Amino acid sequence: MREVFVGLPIVAILGRPNVGKSTLFNRLSRDNRAVVDETPGVTRDRNYATVEWAGRDFVIVDTGGLILDAKTGIELSITKQAEIAAREADLVLFLVEKTITPEDAEIANTLRKGDFPLILVANKVDSQKDELELADIWRLGLGEFLPISALNGRGVADFLDILIDRLPEKGHGEEIHSEIRVAIVGKPNVGKSSYVNKLLGEDKLVVDAVPGTTRDSIDTIFKYNGKRWVLTDTAGLLRKQHGIEYYSSLRTVSTIKRSDIVFQLTDATERFSSQDKRIAGMAVDFYKGLVIGLNKWDLIEAGPRTSVEYERIIKEEAAFLGFAPFVTLSALTGLRVRKTLEILEKVAENRAQRVPTAEMNRFVKTVIAKHPPPIAMGKRANILYATQESANPPVIVFFCRGARYIPENYKRYLINSLRHEFGFEGVSIKLVFRERRGK
Repeated sequence: MREVFVGLPIVAILGRPNVGKSTLFNRLSRDNRAVVDETPGVTRDRNYATVEWAGRDFVIVDTGGLILDAKTGIELSITKQAEIAAREADLVLFLVEKTITPEDAEIANTLRKGDFPLILVANKVDSQKDELELADIWRLGLGEFLPISALNGRGVADFLDILIDRLPEKGHGEEIHSEIRVAIVGKPNVGKSSYVNKLLGEDKLVVDAVPGTTRDSIDTIFKYNGKRWVLTDTAGLLRKQHGIEYYSSLRTVSTIKRSDIVFQLTDATERFSSQDKRIAGMAVDFYKGLVIGLNKWDLIEAGPRTSVEYERIIKEEAAFLGFAPFVTLSALTGLRVRKTLEILEKVAENRAQRVPTAEMNRFVKTVIAKHPPPIAMGKRANILYATQESANPPVIVFFCRGARYIPENYKRYLINSLRHEFGFEGVSIKLVFRERRGK
C-alpha cells in the first residue's frame, strides 16, 4: 500500500448516476479500494485513494454514493451535491456522456458560478465513431472537454496529463499553521455537536436528536492552556435508502485532511461498526493524530464491562487502532468532557516532537539487535541508520541496503517500537525506506 496522503490536493469526481464515476475511480486507483492486511481487524474499505502520474500525487474521491438531505432523508438535489464538491475539493472532474440530460445542465449551471479548477470529461467515448457524436456537450457552456473511456482506458493518459497541469501544488487549507486543528467526526447522533457545546459551555451549534442536523462543517475557535484551537464539527454519516449507511466521503476526507488530530466520537451503547472503522482508517491513512471517544457513558451500567473491556473489544475488532488513546465521556452530563482536551493536547505534543538523530540511531541499533529484519525472498535487508525528517506528522527515514526486502510486519514492529520508546501515543507515524548504495 502506498502511503503518501500528506499535503496532497483532493480531486472529486462529480456527475449524475451511472455516468461512470466509479469506473473512472477504479481505473485511476487501479481498483485499490481496500486497505488489505493479513492482521485480523486491519482490512477496511475506502472510496478514496492516491493516484500518481508524471511524478505528481493527488487524492481521488469517488462521490458516487447517494447524498441524502439531513432532515428529510430525501436525496439531495444534484445542484447541492455539486456545491459540496466545489467547496471541498481542490479540483472537480465533471463527468458526462455524449447525450446531455437536464441533470447534467443543472450541475453545469452550478459549476459555472464557481471559482475553482474544473475539467469537463466526456466518458464512454470508446471509439473514433463515438468522438463524432459529442456535439451536444457544447450546450453545457463549459468550454473544452476531454473525451475518454474509463472502461477501456482510451484517452485516459492525455486526460491525466491535463489534470496534472491544472492541479494545485498542495491541498487548500493545509498551509503551515500554529493552532491545533481538531476534526470532530463520527456517525449521526453520537453527540458531536453536544460534545462541542458542553466543552465550550454555550450553544454555538445546532443540537438535535435527529441524525444529520449539522449539515456543514463548522469551525469553532477558542484558547486552552495558552494555545489556539480550532474544532471542526462535521455532518458525519449520511444515510442511503434501504438502511445502508454511507459517510459523506468528500466532506469527511477534506475535513480530516486539514486537521492535526481526529477526535472520533462513538456511541458506547452500540457496537463499533464498519462505518466507525472506515472513519478511523481515514485518520490513519492521512497520518493524523487519533483519539477515540466513547460517548453516552452515562447510559452504561457499572459492572464487568468496564472502559478497559470496551477498549479491548474495539481493538480486537480493529487492530490498527492499537496506538490510539480511548476516553469514556458523556456530552450530556459533562463527564470527562474537559479531560478530552488534556488527551488531545498530549497527542498534539507527541505529534510535534522531534527525536535527535543520535537518539534515533541508538534506538535503531537496539531494535535491530533484538529483532533483525527477517529474510524475505531469500535476502535480508540491512538497516544502516535513521533520522526524523519532519514532524506533524513524524516522518522517519531509514537508510538501508535491500530496502525492498523489508516486509510489512517488520515495518509494524518498527512503528510499535518507536511509539514505545519515544512516546508517540495517538500518532500515526510515516516510515520511509531509502536505498543506500555503495560500500
